[in-house]
Amino acid sequence: MENGNLQIYNCQNSYLCVKICFLMYNLVVDAGNSSIKMFLFNNTKIDHSIKCREVAELLPSLEKAVPIKSIDRCIVSSVSVSQSEIANVFKPFFPVLEFSHLLKLPMVIKYGTPETLGSDRVAAVVGSVSRYPGRNLLVIDSGTAITYDIVTDKGEYLGGNISPGLKTRFRALHNFTGKLPLLNEDESLNGLFGTNTTEAITLGVQNGMLYEIEGTVKKFSHQFNDLLVVFTGGDSFFFENRINFNNFAEPYLVAFGLNEILEYNG
Repeated sequence: MENGNLQIYNCQNSYLCVKICFLMYNLVVDAGNSSIKMFLFNNTKIDHSIKCREVAELLPSLEKAVPIKSIDRCIVSSVSVSQSEIANVFKPFFPVLEFSHLLKLPMVIKYGTPETLGSDRVAAVVGSVSRYPGRNLLVIDSGTAITYDIVTDKGEYLGGNISPGLKTRFRALHNFTGKLPLLNEDESLNGLFGTNTTEAITLGVQNGMLYEIEGTVKKFSHQFNDLLVVFTGGDSFFFENRINFNNFAEPYLVAFGLNEILEYNG
């Protein structure tokens, strides 16, 4: 049995052997715009995932999942709350690496201002390169914002685009108009146009974003041969099934990328 429990097995010499085996984890902390997510990695496999709203919830939530002594090291990435505030929660217990554009990466950054590049974008690209090496990749991360990032088959990250995400578009229509209601995506609606206000808003937002993605994929595929599209983020599966192209959905791509960066920096 794992995770600090006693493991008993028979040796080849017929003696009964007893082995104490502790499973040590990498802890990946990814603070996005809507929540703070923690992932416990056993090598390249996620054993536990935990979602929190506040920094104060992190340590108690982690202690409910695994013993603190089973954490080997940690990487913290944030595009919202202070990285240092999160890192300080864990520093008394194990080594913590804070994401920075100065860290070693398993790819070459060609972006003009790497210090302004979001850690979630970098991690998603690193995760895609580690999973699909030697390919031209378009990484589409659809959350609060939708980002498009291109990395070549030579492992060179060239840059990308940023646009409002699905929920952001719904909120914008509600917040900047006088009477339009606040709605959410509806997977059951797939028509070309709506026959009432609810359908018109829902299909307008969903189809508008779908056409944006399709147009972006088409343009990139003309410039980069044998392009593979990798979707990630909260709305990844929503669009993966609506795009007729060579694509995959990896909802935890950012977490896999951060774990790869942690391993790469020793």
